[in-house]
Amino acid sequence: MTTQRRILAFSLSLASVFGTVELLKTKETQTYTCRTFGSGIVQPFQGESYYVRSDCPFTLTSFNVNQGEYSVTIRRGHNGLLVQVEIIINKVTTLLRNGHILVQNKSVSDPCDQKYQHIFKYGIYTRLKSSLLPFSVTWHSVCGGINSLWVTLESELNTTTSGLCGNQNVAGHRDELIRDSKLHDHKCKTSSPVLQKNDICRQFFQEIKDCVQYNNSHYQRLCEENIFGFENSQSVFCPFFKEFASQCNQSTINRFWRHLTKCAEPRCPGDLIYREKGPAVIPSCSNPKPPPF
Repeated sequence: MTTQRRILAFSLSLASVFGTVELLKTKETQTYTCRTFGSGIVQPFQGESYYVRSDCPFTLTSFNVNQGEYSVTIRRGHNGLLVQVEIIINKVTTLLRNGHILVQNKSVSDPCDQKYQHIFKYGIYTRLKSSLLPFSVTWHSVCGGINSLWVTLESELNTTTSGLCGNQNVAGHRDELIRDSKLHDHKCKTSSPVLQKNDICRQFFQEIKDCVQYNNSHYQRLCEENIFGFENSQSVFCPFFKEFASQCNQSTINRFWRHLTKCAEPRCPGDLIYREKGPAVIPSCSNPKPPPF
């Protein structure tokens, strides 16, 4: 078989950063996604995105189904990145830390198929998918931590969620979500967001103002909060601009924001080619029509 240059998807816009994250409607189910990226941006299941700067541990989301506990807890380091993520699925604990994946305290590599969950590559991301429930966690690892992570669930779960992601059916208030989601730790600190005008943020939102419309000032504020103190950290600010630019769906926007921010396109392993939009699971000779994951 002739080796073909395959395409690796990057921009998996499973959640809109522009508002309510109701992604896929069918007659039977709705799919909801909560994201956290940059140095503390949170896009909850419902309502507007918000920012929290803290090195404290937080519950990102938590719920119970059939007496089983499902939760995702996160903690950021002083570099702004997620340095620890704990995922619990029906008493099975998966820990993401220092670039490693630990399941029940044992190091694993992807792909990893187990009774209750599957861990596999998803484009340039890694995904953990529950085999019991329509629930998954997807993340992007960089040097120093994780700079983008999202949780996806379906409404057929018929449960109430809590944490920074809030409830999938009701928009929560930022201060209440932060207060109720913070886990006990005397040594950690949550800081008030700092606003400092940033020319890159201003130019970026001036260019995509037709996409964000009336929320332009809100998202520019998030941009300034996110980038403050991390002006030289592409791992922190690049995911922010990528999330917003991906919603505009214009090639000119993609060229503009990468030139403005100096955020380079991801480098793909082997003969894979990066593309801003595309399927995360690539068709192959052995699997010409891969199912969606």
